[in-house]
Amino acid sequence: FQQTQEYLKRLKDLLAFSLPLYAEEGKTMLVIAIGCTGGKHRSVAVARALAEYIGTLGYRVTETHRDMTRT
Repeated sequence: FQQTQEYLKRLKDLLAFSLPLYAEEGKTMLVIAIGCTGGKHRSVAVARALAEYIGTLGYRVTETHRDMTRT
């Protein structure tokens, strides 16, 4: 759990730095893929946390979970 929190903090720091730079260059879309071995738990939680964070920065976010319903 502590490692996951540290991982999220570092990702958020990277996004807070990078997203304004993408916007300055006129980019209108950035795809971020998060994966784990099953695609149903850790990656979903991390993707949701990042989507929520990006939204708080004022960016429009679309969140899709490719493997969540896979059996």
